[in-house]
Amino acid sequence: MAAGPLWDRLSLALSPGPNGYGSPRRRAPAEHRLFDTGTIEAVRRGLWSVETLSRCIVEASPDCIEVLDPQGNLQFANPTALQQLRSSETAENEGEPWVLSWPDDARAAVLEGLEVVRETGVARFSHWRPGRSGEARYWDVTLSRMLDDDGDPIGLLAVSRDITALAQAGTDRELCSRELSHRLKNVFALVNGLVTLSARNTPAVQPYARTLRDRFTSLGRALEYLQVPPPDEAAPRPAQTLQALLRTLLMPYEGVGNAHRRIRLFDGADIPIRDTAVTSLALIIHELATNAVKYGALSSDTGTVNLSCRRYAKSIGLIWCERGGPLIAHPPEYAGFGATLVQRSVGGQLGGKIVYNWEAEGLRVLISMPTDLLLQQAS
Repeated sequence: MAAGPLWDRLSLALSPGPNGYGSPRRRAPAEHRLFDTGTIEAVRRGLWSVETLSRCIVEASPDCIEVLDPQGNLQFANPTALQQLRSSETAENEGEPWVLSWPDDARAAVLEGLEVVRETGVARFSHWRPGRSGEARYWDVTLSRMLDDDGDPIGLLAVSRDITALAQAGTDRELCSRELSHRLKNVFALVNGLVTLSARNTPAVQPYARTLRDRFTSLGRALEYLQVPPPDEAAPRPAQTLQALLRTLLMPYEGVGNAHRRIRLFDGADIPIRDTAVTSLALIIHELATNAVKYGALSSDTGTVNLSCRRYAKSIGLIWCERGGPLIAHPPEYAGFGATLVQRSVGGQLGGKIVYNWEAEGLRVLISMPTDLLLQQAS
């Protein structure tokens, strides 16, 4: 696309503000981030025109830059966009609706982005989009509203960055996770079969074998619950909630030893939780329960664990309380790998805090997590 009136518009968006270069402007202060002092001084002295400077910036960008009019029609594309996005199937003439350069399944997201940027001044979305060669690439797109010095909209700026490698890596991780989940469930089924065969001719051990099979079955259910369904799954899983997740995670530890109801989950705060929080919560609960079986309340025939949930104004609190196990003389001298992993999960992934109280009658753990990092927003 040739320079001309389109460059005049772009130059206007990059031109000095009322107080000259370096002064704050409303939405298009690209020079404050991209221009060094020498370049700005060269513009002031007339050695570089604003149009030349604008052209250099846009043409040098490795991102695809497209300028739209306020109605969303294509007005300009930089060389990177022409090389990577323009194909024989999409017109390269000015005035083409930008949404038509996207595949059918992306157009709802594109139209929503255009609506949002007109209302708020900025929008962002990601989607596949075919390039000149016909190969679909995945793009992270930022839309910005361009204003003149009077604050009137003169167009929209679309900057698309190729994140195909990042998207493919995410897909590969998901496939690897699903394959691992599938193999683990097969291992549980195999072990259950071996336990059944081993106990078939020995009536005395059959009750123990049944208990062991129940344990592995519970672990398999927990694993299935934690598996995030693919976006295109025909029958989506019901919304997962905090209470349902905790019950599923604790099921394999229920009835450890000779007593039943060893772990009591008290009804309390219950919210739909994000998929991204499930794995961290699973790791935390698994570590606490495993340590209770090895060293704490569940290592004793009479020990119990009480787990309660509380919701506060901006946070969710979990209280893990062990009683009836071995007396605690003093806290551990050092934190093991599991405790370190839990600390990182709470503080890093969940943005919360965890406090261990090593009381003589049993461990009490207090976990506080921001609600907004746990809560699954309604779609």
